[in-house]
Amino acid sequence: MAQTATAALIVGSTLFMVNLYAQVRGGPFTWVLAVRVVLTFLVPWLNATMGIAIGLRRPGAPPRRPAVTPATAAPPQPAPCPHPKPAVSTQNS
Repeated sequence: MAQTATAALIVGSTLFMVNLYAQVRGGPFTWVLAVRVVLTFLVPWLNATMGIAIGLRRPGAPPRRPAVTPATAAPPQPAPCPHPKPAVSTQNS
């Protein structure tokens, strides 16, 4: 719920500023405009919520992986060096 609300606030605020800000600032605030403002935030929330719900209920979907915490995470492995250093000769000529 917190993730979908955050997504709705971010997307809804962006859509509001692009599409409705000038109307809210400049004109009378009618009930039609109020409905448009509410829908601007409600539609992204419904989209995010339904996406999560459908993803969780899909038959045959792989189970969700548990979150990896730093205490249970494996330490990172060093990447192999693509260019090994040449052997250095220690003989004096």
